[in-house]
Amino acid sequence: MAGLTAASSIADALKTQAMSGVSEAIFRNQEVMGRFTRVPFTGGANLNVKLNYGGNTSVATYSEGDAAGVPGSQSYLTANFGAQYYKMGIQITGHARDQLRNGSPGAAFYNQIELEFTSGMKDLTDKISTDMLGTGLTPPVGIQGIVDSSGTLGGIAPGTYTWWAAYEAAGAATTIAISDLDGATQNSRDAEYAADITEIWVSWKQQNKLKGVIGNPGVANNSVQIQTGQNINLTGTSQPITYDGLPIIPIRDLTNSIVLGLSMPELFLGVMRDYQVDPLGKTDDSDKFLVTCAFGLGTKNRKKHWKITTLTA
Repeated sequence: MAGLTAASSIADALKTQAMSGVSEAIFRNQEVMGRFTRVPFTGGANLNVKLNYGGNTSVATYSEGDAAGVPGSQSYLTANFGAQYYKMGIQITGHARDQLRNGSPGAAFYNQIELEFTSGMKDLTDKISTDMLGTGLTPPVGIQGIVDSSGTLGGIAPGTYTWWAAYEAAGAATTIAISDLDGATQNSRDAEYAADITEIWVSWKQQNKLKGVIGNPGVANNSVQIQTGQNINLTGTSQPITYDGLPIIPIRDLTNSIVLGLSMPELFLGVMRDYQVDPLGKTDDSDKFLVTCAFGLGTKNRKKHWKITTLTA
C-alpha cells in the first residue's frame, strides 16, 4: 500500500501531542500519616509520656489493733520519643522558567513548576510513611518497633520493666489462622495487658489469605465476617473484613509476614516541625527551595497492642 497510512506515518506526526495533565506511574504512600493523632512537641528534643506503672503498695486488709504500717505511693516513669528530621531540595533554573513561561498553559500541557512542588511533597510524605511502617526503635520510630515484645523504646527497656512490651506471638503455622487472632485478642485483653484494640492492620497479601481462611462467614468462623456496603479502607477498593467487630485494614508497604492489633488512641504522631518551605539565597540563575519537617511516631502505652509474626507472604 502506497501513500500516507495511519500505521506508518500518523503516529510519528503525533508524537508531540498529548492529553492534558500527567499520569503518575510512581506509587507514593499517602495512607499512613493521617491515621495517627497529631500531637505538638512541647519543647526540647523529646516528646515525653508519663507512665503510671505501679500502684500504692500499702493497700492491704487489716485487723483490729494492727499498726498503721508503712505508707506507699504510685510508681512513675517517663518515656521519651524523639523526632526524625526530613528534607527535600527543589531547584528551578531561569532558563526553565522562561521556556515554560512560568506554567502558562499556552507553553506546556501541564504546569511543570507546580508539579515539582506537589509531586515532591508526595515523595517526602512517602518517605515518612514508609519509615513509620518499619521496625525502628529510635527516630525514625516504626509501628513494628512499637508493637514488639523486646527492644528499648522511648528509653525504657522491657527487660527491666516487663510491662513495657506488646503482646507478641508466632503464628501457629505459616498461614494466618483464626486461632492466631483468637489467641492474640484473648491475651491482649487479659488483666496483664488490658488492651482495647480498635483495628487490625495487615498487608494486602495477608488480607487475601484471611479471606481464604474465613470460608463461610457466620458458620464455621462466626467471629470473622465480610461486610458489604461499607468502606473503611482509605483506598476505597475493597470490601473490609472484620474480626470480633474489629476492622481488618490492608496497609500498603506493611511487612507481609506480620499482623498488628492496634489501639489507635494509644498511638500518636509527634510534630516537631510541620512541613516548611524556605527559599534559599540566589547563587546563580536559579530559584532554590528547601522543604523540611520533623515527625516522630510514639505510643502512650506499648503493651496496649499485639503482633503476630512468622507468617508467609
